[in-house]
Amino acid sequence: MPFDHSATHPADPDAVLAVLLDETFLRERADALGARVTDVEIVAVEGGHRTTVHLSSPTAGIPPVFARFFGAEVTIVDRSTWSRDGATGHRAVVEVHAQVFGRRAGVTADRRLVAVPDGTRSTLTGEASVDAPLIGRQAEAAVRELALVVARREDEVLRRRLTS
Repeated sequence: MPFDHSATHPADPDAVLAVLLDETFLRERADALGARVTDVEIVAVEGGHRTTVHLSSPTAGIPPVFARFFGAEVTIVDRSTWSRDGATGHRAVVEVHAQVFGRRAGVTADRRLVAVPDGTRSTLTGEASVDAPLIGRQAEAAVRELALVVARREDEVLRRRLTS
């Protein structure tokens, strides 16, 4: 199930990316989501950087029909692989997934940071998927909505960091 999100940040793309690659920011983002970070890895890769954040997140807020499959917490892996996108922009392939009873639920997205007159335009375009017969479509809608909530909260934390 596809989704789109965009926001403008008051800094150039290099400054926005620097924050997105900062371990303190990644931990602040998790706190804002009510999740607990169990591991953070930030590495240089050919042409860019990759962040991998392992999270443990409470299932509060997940629709009850799905929450029973998760228990009290779910383990999530959030990976972004960043590279240059043109002369002044950046692009990431974003993969966020969880395994529940051997089934995979997650998001695959493309994120872009592009210079605009007011700073940086961040766009996130992706697909939610859930490998679950019978309830897959319903679950994908819930994952899509959760991805949008995460994007909005991340924007709030990012904006605070960029303006402080």
